[in-house]
Amino acid sequence: MAASERANPNERDSPSRETGHTTRKSKPKRWYERTSVTLCVAAALAVVGLGFVHIILGVTSSYGLPFDLVFRDSFGYREMIVDVRELGALPYAVARFKYPLSLAALQKSGYIDGGPAFEARMTARQRECVARWQREFEETAPGQPAGSWLDQLHEDAQIPNTDPEDAQACNQRGIAFAKSGDCQSAIAEFTRAIRRNPTYLDAFYNRALVSIEIGNLGQATSDLGTVVEIRPEFVEGHLRRGRLYVAMNEYDKAIAEFTKAVEISPKSAEAFFHRSLVHFVRGDYEKALADVRRVEELSVIVPLGFIRVLRGEWDMDRVEISVLPNE
Repeated sequence: MAASERANPNERDSPSRETGHTTRKSKPKRWYERTSVTLCVAAALAVVGLGFVHIILGVTSSYGLPFDLVFRDSFGYREMIVDVRELGALPYAVARFKYPLSLAALQKSGYIDGGPAFEARMTARQRECVARWQREFEETAPGQPAGSWLDQLHEDAQIPNTDPEDAQACNQRGIAFAKSGDCQSAIAEFTRAIRRNPTYLDAFYNRALVSIEIGNLGQATSDLGTVVEIRPEFVEGHLRRGRLYVAMNEYDKAIAEFTKAVEISPKSAEAFFHRSLVHFVRGDYEKALADVRRVEELSVIVPLGFIRVLRGEWDMDRVEISVLPNE
């Protein structure tokens, strides 16, 4: 009997004659073993869910919570945390440049003004300041062309009037028409001069100036492009083309033109100044301030208001954020 009892334990661990497998009692799972899978799934869902919202800190939601959630326009994790205190310390142009998604989320949720009317008002205020600083710079900077645009037309030296259809003769007639106020006839004469001489730089340049005067910026940009192709080292051509791109809101192309002017003439204060204005409009104050320092190194006066805005001493268009969403 004792021998039989001693054999029983061995029989529990021994393979079953019918199945050939060892039979053991399974241990119950601990709580963390039972919930680990659930926690992993919940964490994964939470991470995915965060990709659909912006978390706005420093505000009071409509439910009285010290934060708010705003749905994104598209899935992603960029600018997931929106800190209104950080945005509120920035000028509007800088905030729009550095944190476009955060600004859009605040506008969408009603914490700051938005919409076409608001953007138009902010853009108009910025343009007014830029135009004023540009005028102040041109009044004090050395080497600025005097007089009106008519005085900047390129004339040829007096030539014998032997061939009225000669390119130079056409160019002279175009200048005469421009000074009399007949811009269309002036353009026609400059075009005739270009047909006579397709590499006639003065005719292209003059046609560009007249085109600017009548508002045909596309034609002017094209003509100035031909001018700098004919004479790549012509700094004035790059400067004028850059300013046209600014007027057309093509800031990358404008920066490229001003940069080319700087490469040709490292002492061109005008090129540095206009490039700094473009950086300012785009909200890149650090680059704008770097160009301003280059202008000052050339002993050229920079408008004080522009410097104060770049240094944060004057709030031209500080972002105004409400703690509560606008109704």
